[in-house]
Amino acid sequence: MNKTIRIIACLLLALFAGGLQAGAVSVALLDIENRSADPRYDYLAGIIKGLLLFDLSAEAGVELVDREELESILAEQELRLSSITEDPDQSLRIGKILGADQLVKGEYVFLGNEILVSITLLDVISARSAVFSDRGSTENLIHGLAEQIIRRLTGREVVLQSEQRQRSILSLQDETPGTIAFHTHLVDAEIYLDEEFVGYSTGDIRVPYLLEDVAPGRHRLRLHLSHFGVVKEPEISFHDWEEELMVQPGKRHVIRATAQHFNSILYDMKQLMREEMSLRELTDVLKRRHEFAFTSRGGEQIDGFLEITAENSDGAVTVRALFTLQDKSYNFTLSVDEGENELKEEFAPVELSGFPPGAAVDVRHESGYVVVEIVQFPAALVSTEPPSDGSL
Repeated sequence: MNKTIRIIACLLLALFAGGLQAGAVSVALLDIENRSADPRYDYLAGIIKGLLLFDLSAEAGVELVDREELESILAEQELRLSSITEDPDQSLRIGKILGADQLVKGEYVFLGNEILVSITLLDVISARSAVFSDRGSTENLIHGLAEQIIRRLTGREVVLQSEQRQRSILSLQDETPGTIAFHTHLVDAEIYLDEEFVGYSTGDIRVPYLLEDVAPGRHRLRLHLSHFGVVKEPEISFHDWEEELMVQPGKRHVIRATAQHFNSILYDMKQLMREEMSLRELTDVLKRRHEFAFTSRGGEQIDGFLEITAENSDGAVTVRALFTLQDKSYNFTLSVDEGENELKEEFAPVELSGFPPGAAVDVRHESGYVVVEIVQFPAALVSTEPPSDGSL
């Protein structure tokens, strides 16, 4: 009897020493993500993952799920590895399909001379998670995290850090310069990179201005030419065209400027809807409906619709327009006899009560067509030249 008790006690101790697992713990290693928002440090993901795989695979109490098997399961489920790392429920489902006991995923943030690495261990059965975090710059940072993971999985104390593993993992950063191919139709526009003048555009849209030997990282391009640029909404202010981009090591980036002349931008902004109806083709009754939406200068979302009914009765055309804006309705009726060049009643433009300043319905007769437009033309935009300070 005492012998039996001693055997059971030994078995329990063995189980406890093995992390309460009768066999090896099955582990699936998912993605390691760069949370620095800077692709120059994407390379660290491969280094961190490689070191973790090396340490975990060398541990007898840990069995790693085959990478090809993981990829095959994801393909069957029509999932990407990055998507399941962001969704705990998906992670647990995939873990169960793989037959894994634990899932390991991680992320890191670059902090200048160091990186902060966080590794999450997710139990597939209980859905409980444990997070291990540390900061540093050498291989020992990852080996230290692997020691904690192995201790949690197996209950065993292992030593993976050493003086021989003090090599910096940050020194492997790729700093190969990149290239920017900049296309614009503007002639002799000034080109600025990070507010430093670099040259003039040629105006040939097919041949880019090349900015070579650009250091990897975030940069800002700006294009300056008098009376050309962009209008920001809803505040309606005129500015140079500019764009922020992330230059990746050794890569070529193609950028196309969308700067336009000030007056062209205003024309495009003012026309919210246009409807043309040919009087020659109108033999009976024609009905049209248009819904529209725009943002006022105050940032308010404006919704509405326009219903147009055109009727030809013995050569006399009558157009009725029902205009609804923010639950307020306005009715217009106008007529034109065959052969007339002008409308009998003038409605162009008609300012509406409750409509944003400068907005109007424009209904007119043009060369055999009845034209109905909804326009938004704020009074501050009447000027044909952009102000020097950029504000309107």
